[in-house]
Amino acid sequence: MRFILPKKWIEVDSHTSLASNPMRCPYLSMVPLSMSCESFFPYFHPNGEKIHFYVDRSIMLKGNGLVGKKGFDTKQKMIEAMARLLEEEGYERAGLAELGKETDTPKGSLYFHFPGGKDELTSLAIQHSGQQLNEFFLSILKTNETPTWAIKQVFTALEDRIVSSHYKKGCPIATTAMETAGKSLEVSNACKEVYALWLKTFESYLMEKGFTPRVAKNLSISLLSLWEGALLLSKLQSSPEPLRLAQKTAESLLKN
Repeated sequence: MRFILPKKWIEVDSHTSLASNPMRCPYLSMVPLSMSCESFFPYFHPNGEKIHFYVDRSIMLKGNGLVGKKGFDTKQKMIEAMARLLEEEGYERAGLAELGKETDTPKGSLYFHFPGGKDELTSLAIQHSGQQLNEFFLSILKTNETPTWAIKQVFTALEDRIVSSHYKKGCPIATTAMETAGKSLEVSNACKEVYALWLKTFESYLMEKGFTPRVAKNLSISLLSLWEGALLLSKLQSSPEPLRLAQKTAESLLKN
């Protein structure tokens, strides 16, 4: 059995719950404090079952063995702040000094919470942004019966988002994906996973609406390409017109 901490407080067994009281867990006190976040710590449960704990240094503290919710909240705050910086500034300009200023944390906190440095933080921020936008897509798709109307709503919402940010926001992934391609495998893989997630969301929706798997896949790639290019042009031109034209093209694709 393998548990990953601290993304969600989990129950170690039927008698020991981290959710109700983290300090009740006797196993965590046995985790070496020097262990990095890439390490797994094995423990043999009294019933003979071998348990593996994924050790995240953001929950470790040299006093009592746990930082708990405060450490997790700090880490999450840094991930969300980095996600904003990546979308508005890009990977190269997303400086650690600015991140520390936004989150009110010292530079050393980055390496405490993210031993892999900027690339680890960037990858988690990309995953965070990708999941958020995917949930946004799902909320639209679930409330629209026809694909044509659903896609219209997606483009309209993307337009509202970029215009309301005074053209600072666009695609939260694209700039970082282009800047790190061929440079950081970790970040590039995170970007690929997000794009794959979005494509899967639209493929599944289109298949539910009667499109064949092949057509649904091709349409999803076309739609993604349309809004990615349109977001870039709208941002460069400070105009919603590219998105509006792309929306019309997307609607025509779904009608054919």
